[in-house]
Amino acid sequence: MQTILTFIATVKSDRLDELKALLQKIDQAPAGQYTNLPFASLTNLHFASLVIFEDPLKNFDPYLVFENNFEGTLENHLDELYRHGGVGLHEMYGHCLDYAATGPQDKDGILSFLRARVVRPDAYHIGNVGRSAERIRQEGELKYGIERFLDDRVKRGLAQGSPASIRNDIQEEVKRDQELAILASNNKPRMTFAERFVPWARLIGLGLLVLLLLPVLFPFIIIYLIALRIREKRDRSEIPPPVHGQVQQLMSREDRIVQNHMASLCYVKPGRFRRATIRFVLWVTNLVARVSYKGKLSGLTTLHFAHWVLIDNGHRLLFLTNYDGSWENYLDDFIDKAALGLTGIWSNTEDFPRTRFLVFGGARDAPRFKAIARHTQAYTNVWYSAYPRLTVRSIDNNSAIHEDLLKPLDETATRRWLWRF
Repeated sequence: MQTILTFIATVKSDRLDELKALLQKIDQAPAGQYTNLPFASLTNLHFASLVIFEDPLKNFDPYLVFENNFEGTLENHLDELYRHGGVGLHEMYGHCLDYAATGPQDKDGILSFLRARVVRPDAYHIGNVGRSAERIRQEGELKYGIERFLDDRVKRGLAQGSPASIRNDIQEEVKRDQELAILASNNKPRMTFAERFVPWARLIGLGLLVLLLLPVLFPFIIIYLIALRIREKRDRSEIPPPVHGQVQQLMSREDRIVQNHMASLCYVKPGRFRRATIRFVLWVTNLVARVSYKGKLSGLTTLHFAHWVLIDNGHRLLFLTNYDGSWENYLDDFIDKAALGLTGIWSNTEDFPRTRFLVFGGARDAPRFKAIARHTQAYTNVWYSAYPRLTVRSIDNNSAIHEDLLKPLDETATRRWLWRF
């Protein structure tokens, strides 16, 4: 079971610069190895980030958002987080309001502070469902081990052979090599039948209920659409000028590896109408995302983890995502493949490109959409990935190699399996 959540704490204004300096120190440590907060030591952690959000409108104090994408329960994660990083947590949250732990040894004080600041998503997506961070790493090592074996065959002039004989030789090598045999042994299903069935049942049930109630709902839908269209015509759509150096700062930490991270925080348009609308859209998005367990969300195949959460009593929308490829390509994918869903969510936020009936227009205005996306994006102070060389697709490919390694396959399936290397 994969869990997505954040801890959101308010930063003391007079300690903000000190906290930024500390996070820079954590970020400069190699690959999650900062001594006092070693993310790499957390065995079930997939991705983590630390982002300071400052509000240019000064309606809210600065926030420290600590993103955690992990395997298992919150309590087990908290226990491991404190065991490895208690000193770092105390060091970091000492800059925040209402932090009362007496020191790194005050486990109850530190964890109580974190529990009180847990924020769970209104909608989320997981690209590689049902695989722990450890399994993802092991399947990557298994694939590389088999590739080394195949490369060695080529060097020894043994490249020829039927697909079945090559596959048989691979199987024998995996059984013979103790390290590969261990890597291949953990081959549990990604999801149980219930985990697959229940989300589909909910989505289909909702669809049938809507069809059943459509005669009753139809007048209310018409009234809602008229009210929505009136508001859309009045909506402001201005792209504020970029803060000096903001884009350069954001770009400075992008494209270091095959993956990237994005964090944004924007204001929801004022009024109960828009807040109710965005809550409903996120609820539907979450239902759809629960049946999108084959690495895709509305055609997008680059999202490792993504989540949306309304904070500050629904007045602001926080979006955090870990994705493959460049920022530019990522947003182009959103525009080309998921513009309706994307517009349905962000059309309820301030200064988004003009929309029609909630989902039309909006993100299709690519220059304005990208401009507002940059404007609302925050610099990621610290970011950690447990498998920085792997994409969503390569993880799925590695899982398919592992899962079919010892299965009986016909000739066509055998050829398809070998093409995965």
